[in-house]
Amino acid sequence: MTRRDQELLEKQLHGLTMAPRNDGVLMLAVLAIFLVGIALGGFLYAFTSEPGPIQIASNDALATAMPQTVLHIRLQ
Repeated sequence: MTRRDQELLEKQLHGLTMAPRNDGVLMLAVLAIFLVGIALGGFLYAFTSEPGPIQIASNDALATAMPQTVLHIRLQ
């Protein structure tokens, strides 16, 4: 780069000023977009046409699924 090129570049960039970066605002914006995406995904998943698999968590389901000998040994 010659001296003349540097002078022309300085003339072109004379009016430009770089604003200081604000990383806190950028991090908050990314976090907000992430949370909105989670909320929209949960909302859309809740109203799908196909219901998901139903999971039952109870002691009655365990008692009917396991043989009595195994259940008796585990309960002791």
